[in-house]
Amino acid sequence: MDRPILVNEFEDMGMTISDDIIDECVIVCHAHKISASDLVGSWIAYCASSQIDSNDLNKDRLATLVKSLKVDDKLKTNDKKLIVNISSLNESASRQSVHSPSSLKSTHGTNIIQIENEFKVSDVIDGDDIKEENEISTTGDVTCNFGLGNVNKNDSSAKVETACLMKHDLWDNFIFGHVNYQKFDEHVQELVNDIVQKNDLKPVTSLSGLYCGNNTEITISGSLRLIKKELFLDSLHGFIKLDLSEAEQPINSLFVNQILVVTGTNPDTKVFKVKQFYADASLPLSNKLPSFSEGNLNVMVAAGPFFSELSPHGKFLKSLVQKTIELEAQLLILFGPIFDADFGTQLNKTTSEDVQKCYDEVLEAILKPLFSNPETQNIKLLVYSSWKDSENYAFYPTPPNTESSLPKLYPNNIYMVSDPSVFSINDIIIAGNASDSLMGLHVSAINQTREEMFTKLAKQIIWQRCLHPSYVANPNVPVDHLLWLEHCTLQQNTPHMILTSSQLRTFIRVVEGCMVINVGQLVKHNSQKQTVAGTYGQIQIAPPKNGNWSTQTNISAEIVHI
Repeated sequence: MDRPILVNEFEDMGMTISDDIIDECVIVCHAHKISASDLVGSWIAYCASSQIDSNDLNKDRLATLVKSLKVDDKLKTNDKKLIVNISSLNESASRQSVHSPSSLKSTHGTNIIQIENEFKVSDVIDGDDIKEENEISTTGDVTCNFGLGNVNKNDSSAKVETACLMKHDLWDNFIFGHVNYQKFDEHVQELVNDIVQKNDLKPVTSLSGLYCGNNTEITISGSLRLIKKELFLDSLHGFIKLDLSEAEQPINSLFVNQILVVTGTNPDTKVFKVKQFYADASLPLSNKLPSFSEGNLNVMVAAGPFFSELSPHGKFLKSLVQKTIELEAQLLILFGPIFDADFGTQLNKTTSEDVQKCYDEVLEAILKPLFSNPETQNIKLLVYSSWKDSENYAFYPTPPNTESSLPKLYPNNIYMVSDPSVFSINDIIIAGNASDSLMGLHVSAINQTREEMFTKLAKQIIWQRCLHPSYVANPNVPVDHLLWLEHCTLQQNTPHMILTSSQLRTFIRVVEGCMVINVGQLVKHNSQKQTVAGTYGQIQIAPPKNGNWSTQTNISAEIVHI
């Protein structure tokens, strides 16, 4: 469920709801797996029974509505039996490969189930003039922008001089399903040491070495836990309950699993009285200037799924390719999933190899104009994996799709990269994350502050040096903890840009010198199964001027409806 769909549902019923409440409603829809129309309908019914104004939706009333939805959730459990019965058709095949990494790839038992509205690859490739059923268009609308005066749009397009993928060699012999508590503890201690040094704090006292004392201030550290509405600080050396009643204001934003350094007193063995929280372990930005001196480095970013049962012809991806050519972009980033799971089923392919072949054929046909056009023939294309893609491993972080033949067809252009990945283009460091870490982080928030929500979320990613900080808080993401340590944590420098795709509202924020951008999704569908034009990111990067360069002064970015 997408945010614009929810806004449209409220507006169609004559209601105007504030942005912060809309964001809370998006989370409710995800948590309870209900559509926008069902939520709005439930709210209207609630207003009618309670005789209140439907425009007066606030957090307290939303919480009351959620309680009724929880009751409905219990009644829906029996409906899941059909899904279980269908999934059991492939049970014997999965048993045979349970110990192999390949068993985690999505497969479809479509040789047993009859598929309605089956599509062929040729239908997808040749469907240029086909209008999606019930299509709604908002083409060209800009949802947000930043630094429009930072770049001269008439300047020529700069070439990609250098490109480097970071930590990709770690995927050569990866192991999933392992947990290494010692490595995690080393990661925590590295962050703790930097927080202590940055804030000139006293040395940390181990939780195992705490003793009853007077009001002498001490420093402790660990991961924040929320258990039965009470806060605890947890580490390999023990845990202790936290008392925030005497904490200095303002209290920093708190999140489940957040790595913290806490100062305060320990008057007894049961509760630690908190004076102040510290969470900023951010790394410095690279002091190396971008390695180009003329023109603008033009970048396009979009997130999938680009093909689904409701949008099988990839019309918006084809439009994105044309927009990329018009901008003369030299870098195109596609966040997976490329094929939605239902689209893989709709193709009626019985093996992973068959789906992969379709995957390559479709992308090759759609992306070919990029490489045949003189203005974009040297473009660099990064295709991010996704654990939701029918052709990737079903865990996160997700390895690159090494089975694809596209990098062999275009060895100087196409790169299949893992999710998440950090790379450098002309010495500009960019991190990308196809998984919705922002939603997971927002859901795991413990306290509400006056700080603007998107700035707060972006700050936590940078402060905690992690592209997916809520690794345990979000049970809907199949996180592998050892791979999380290797691929989600940032090393040496904070990226100049962090690009991601979230169901939350699109935004552009600069925090600690890092530009964080939520590009949204290119293809969306509302509750009436109508195709809605989604969004993509258009970024222009100017070269250094007089030996100076920063994200604040040298980057122009827009989020635009396709």
